Amino acid sequence: MREGLLAARLAVGLASTEQLQEKLQQELSQNSAETRRRYARSILLWFFGDGIDGLARQAWQAYEDEQIERDILRYLYLTAEPIVGNCVANCLFPLEEGMLIPATYFERYLRNALGEQPPAKTLERLKMNLAKLGFLDRTSPQGDRLGRINLDKTAFLAVFHSIFCPAGPRTVELASVLSNPFWKRLGLKSEQAVRAILREADAAHLIGKYVVADQLEQVTTCFSLRDLLKRRARL
Repeated sequence: MREGLLAARLAVGLASTEQLQEKLQQELSQNSAETRRRYARSILLWFFGDGIDGLARQAWQAYEDEQIERDILRYLYLTAEPIVGNCVANCLFPLEEGMLIPATYFERYLRNALGEQPPAKTLERLKMNLAKLGFLDRTSPQGDRLGRINLDKTAFLAVFHSIFCPAGPRTVELASVLSNPFWKRLGLKSEQAVRAILREADAAHLIGKYVVADQLEQVTTCFSLRDLLKRRARL
């Protein structure tokens, strides 16, 4: 995440991802120029798949808040890396925070995802990345435990708008929101947590309305992503 934060800061004022890659290659700490070049390309893949003026840069320009930015970068990384992202959304989501994870749990997930026995390095890399993202606590002598993500609700609001109303207000069925794994990748652990944030956003007039009536449950937004961020709206 440290390099993602660096990239978000450097992206401000630049006109293209090519310029950002050049700046990253100058700023990264690796000794080898080739290693810096490869890592810069990976950073662009992880965090700037939507372009130089995508969510990562827009959020940093709006808030200049490292916690909000880290939460957004976590989501962007997990979207760009489906093996890790699906592990969070499908494999870790059902587990309780602090739970001791069986030693074979990740190996079984990778075997199913890859269709073959995973190499030891692949298994260790998955665990290492999950720990860096905050989903895995590897400090316990008993073994790996599920970590707790303290999500900034403003980050949820920004990601929600980037997915469901990037260009302008619209009405979205809550079922569509809940079926999208973005909130699990952000670190929320229940559908009720999603509803609670949307209710809070409604009360703060940051969405148009959140309606629950009979079988109807839907969200109507009132801003595009860009308008929301221009207001520096916070929850």
